[in-house]
Amino acid sequence: MHVRTLEALLKARGWSRAELARRVGVSRQAISLWFQRDHANLQSRHLLRLSEVLGVSVETLVHPLPCFEPENHGSLRATLLWDRLHPDLDDFAVALNASDPRAVARFVEVYGLYAAEKTVGERVWRDFPSFKRFIHPARRRGLETLWSWHENRKAA
Repeated sequence: MHVRTLEALLKARGWSRAELARRVGVSRQAISLWFQRDHANLQSRHLLRLSEVLGVSVETLVHPLPCFEPENHGSLRATLLWDRLHPDLDDFAVALNASDPRAVARFVEVYGLYAAEKTVGERVWRDFPSFKRFIHPARRRGLETLWSWHENRKAA
């Protein structure tokens, strides 16, 4: 299990480690052991229960959040958090996962629609009209052109 992913999921739900232990049915000490490294080896039954309790796939739990690897933190903070809309990258990732329009817009503004699709999914194309107002006007014009081209190509 990837610990930073679990930390972000806990933060998104507002749960403490003790709350997680109670819901998963393990001791707080077990949870403490999980958080001692970047990757934790869990018994398969605990991983499955954790997946069920958090409402995410096991696949989500075992991989780092997309594009949020530690070696990228400095440049990502400067690029994605310059206006302090989100206090840290974990909060930004949680907002992005929850399809917060401002977070998705920032991600698309920085990385473009195609790269965002690889991270966020096809919903960036579908939801573009609802979040494009949060993108800087100069960047938005180019993205609108690309979005229109993509929509016309899809319709053909």
